[in-house]
Amino acid sequence: MNKPAKPQADDVDDLSDIHGPMPTDAEWDAWAEQNRDEINESLRRARQEFAEGKSVAWDPEAIMDEVREQLRREGR
Repeated sequence: MNKPAKPQADDVDDLSDIHGPMPTDAEWDAWAEQNRDEINESLRRARQEFAEGKSVAWDPEAIMDEVREQLRREGR
């Protein structure tokens, strides 16, 4: 029996017709390197805002409740 070399997720939206092909791992690594300072600053601000009580941790169950409600409204 032939087995696929790499399983493909069936819930991934293919947006390549809009955004072009997905970047390769090397391209992602290069992007992260080019944007390292901005990424780190964003993380620092987020941690600071969380420490100051300006944001709250995500509640996965609350997020799923919102998703279920949206799907219910859409009739799915």
